[in-house]
Amino acid sequence: MRRARTSVALFAFWCIIVPPRGILDVAVGVATALTLSAWTSRFLWPQPDPFVSTLRLVRLPRFMLTMGAHIVVAASQVLWVVLDPRSRVAPVVVRHTVRFGAEGARVAFAHAITITPGTLALDVVGDTFVVHCLDERFGRAVSDGSLAREIERLFGASAGP
Repeated sequence: MRRARTSVALFAFWCIIVPPRGILDVAVGVATALTLSAWTSRFLWPQPDPFVSTLRLVRLPRFMLTMGAHIVVAASQVLWVVLDPRSRVAPVVVRHTVRFGAEGARVAFAHAITITPGTLALDVVGDTFVVHCLDERFGRAVSDGSLAREIERLFGASAGP
């Protein structure tokens, strides 16, 4: 199944980079995609793929929209803090413990924290995430568990304190 997904993704990429103008271009694209897919599955990723599943792909658009909304809200909050001369920047480092059933969920959680303006995942020690926040209010999505619930929904992994 992974070989088929990789082949389709590589062929789609091929079509974007080299728009096919005839049957020969399509044949070369398919042959290249199949060859690279076979090579990568044998040499680059011989172990089973733990991160990609059809269910996750179905859930991904909602997660991306939710993260986009979080990013827009956080970016506007950071902009407000930076542009308002009366606001004081009071950075804090918070620790948040959350257990995910999948390693990919932990990685996605740390990346989601980091791409959100005003927060940065500094370290992960066991199930504890060390997060730098530009201000205490920027860490709310982390501390209230809403971000962990979104990751849990995406990965189908149980997240708990």
